[in-house]
Amino acid sequence: MDEIALPDKKESDNMRKIRFETMVPAELLEAVNGRSLVYQPVGSMEWHGPHMGMGMDTINAHAVALEAARRTGGVVMPPLYIGTETPRSPETLRKLGFSGDERVVGMDFPQNSVASFYWPPDLFEAIIRRQTQMLLEMGFSQVVLLNGHGADAQVEILERVSRELSVQSGRCVMTIMALFDGCGAGLGHAGLAETAIFAHLCPEAVELDRLPPKPQKLYNTRWGIADSETFQKGPNEDFSVRYDPRDATPDLGAQIVEYTVNQCVRLVEQAHDGKVPAGN
Repeated sequence: MDEIALPDKKESDNMRKIRFETMVPAELLEAVNGRSLVYQPVGSMEWHGPHMGMGMDTINAHAVALEAARRTGGVVMPPLYIGTETPRSPETLRKLGFSGDERVVGMDFPQNSVASFYWPPDLFEAIIRRQTQMLLEMGFSQVVLLNGHGADAQVEILERVSRELSVQSGRCVMTIMALFDGCGAGLGHAGLAETAIFAHLCPEAVELDRLPPKPQKLYNTRWGIADSETFQKGPNEDFSVRYDPRDATPDLGAQIVEYTVNQCVRLVEQAHDGKVPAGN
C-alpha cells in the first residue's frame, strides 16, 4: 500500500496553511487580502565541503521563512534552489591561500570533487525579477526575498531588484539574509555555523567523519571551507579555518536558527510598520 504524505505538523497544529503550494484559490485570496505578506526563500546548490549536502543555503532559508511566517503571518513560496557566483578576485584568492593567478568561481576550488550549480548572474536576475513581479501582480503588498547564499553578486542583484520593484510597484519588496552576526558562532562557508544549522535541520546531510580528525587543521584551499572573517579581513597565519565545523552540534544549530528567525521577524515587522525603507 502506498504511503500517504502527511501535512506539515506545525501547519496542522496552527490550523493555518503557510505553504503557498498547498493553498487553494480561496485561501490565497484570503492571504493576499489579509496580512498580504509572502516569503520567497532563495539559496544555492553548491559545494559545502566534503561533509555537507549541497543544498544547505536553500534549506536554511526555507526553514527560517516557514518559522518566520508562523509568527508574522503570511505565506511561504517553494524555495528556489538557484544561486549565482562570479570569479574570485586575485585579492580574495590570496586571502584564501591561493597564489592569486587561478580562476576560481565562487567556492569551486580546484581540489573539490564535484562542481556547484551556479547560474549566470543575468539569468538569476531574470528569474528573481519575474518571480517577484508575479507575486506583486497576485496582489501581495510585502514580498520578502529571504536569501541563504551570501555571494556578493547574489546579494547585489537581490537588493537591486528589491529597490527597483519597490519603486515601480509602490509596495514593499525587501531582501534579508538568512544568517546574522551575533548568532553565537563564527559565520562562514561550510564552517561551524552552517554545519550546526544543517545538523539541526537536516541531520542526514551532515557527515563529519568525512573530515580528518582533530587536531588536524582544515585548510581553506584543501577543503573548500572558509570563515567570513577571512573574506572580510584576511586569513590567519596558516590559511586554516578558524571556526571548526567539527565542533558543530544540532543544539547549536537550533540556537542559530532561532536567533535568525527573531531577527527576520523584527525586520519584516519594522518594514510593515514603515520603519525600514522598502528595498532594504
